This record gives sequence, structure tokens and C-alpha cells, in this order.
Amino acid sequence: MSTTQYQDNIKLVSLLAAISIVFGIIENIFPLPIPFLRLGLSNIGIVIGIYLLNLRYVLLLGGIKATITAIFSTGFIFRIIIAYPSILFSIIVMYIFYFITKRFSTAVSVSVVGSMVNISTQFIIIKTFIIKNLDFLLILPYFLIVSIFTGIIVGYISNIVLKKIT
Repeated sequence: MSTTQYQDNIKLVSLLAAISIVFGIIENIFPLPIPFLRLGLSNIGIVIGIYLLNLRYVLLLGGIKATITAIFSTGFIFRIIIAYPSILFSIIVMYIFYFITKRFSTAVSVSVVGSMVNISTQFIIIKTFIIKNLDFLLILPYFLIVSIFTGIIVGYISNIVLKKIT
């Protein structure tokens, strides 16, 4: 990779990270009525990154997003424990899904897969380290249904942006 390509990738990571961080902070300012539920607008930058960057840069983007939004949120340690593994794992799954299905998929399907993996991973982490009672998992199906809709919204917006810039 040439120095110019490297610099262009770092610039794109920085721009997408800034977009993700701004949306993440805005989402945390206006909480939804259900605790821990977010629209996931901060993931627009991640979904766009899946299409424009290689996996290494998208993971860097996810790490930056998770760290900075956690710093500007309440419950820093709690958010880091949950956000890091869930965002990084969902990025890997989205990237693999995109790589395998790129001729047949859109940013909407990539986003929905990422959203469902993200919330499932968060539940696994919470169940493993925080809440030991199995009854906690009874709400997972409802969160998965909501994640489908939020994934559609994030993917739709990402599709619009990708069509404008590519």
C-alpha cells in the first residue's frame, strides 16, 4: 500500500469516526423510553466503512467509535466492557457477510446482520459477566426484533450516502 493510499484510508477512518461519534453522542443525549435501546445511528459510519475500507481499518474505526462515545457517556467502564467486544465482533461478521454476499446484498442487509449480532453479543456479555439469572434472556427476542428495524434504518441511510459518494 502506498503512502497516499494509507493517508487516504486514515482520512476516511477519521471522517467516519467523527460522524459515528457525533451521532453516538446525540443518541446518548436523547435516550429512548426503553433502557439501553438506541437507534444505532452511530453505526452509519461503520456500515459505510464496510464498503469502503479493508477490515483492519473498519476495526480501527469501531475501536475509536467505542472508546470516544464511551468517554462522553455515563457508565464508561460498563460501556467499554460491552461496546468493545460487541462492535468488533459485529464488524467482523458484517465484513464476512458483505464479502460472501456482495453481489446480492445491500447496506440494509449488512446493517441488519450487524445490528442483530451486536445486540446478541451484548446480551451474551451481560449474561456472562453481569446478570446471572437466565430470565434476563427472555427479553432478547424483543431486542432482536427492534434491532432488525434499527438495522434497516441505519442501512437505508448508509445506502443513500454510499450512492452519493461512490
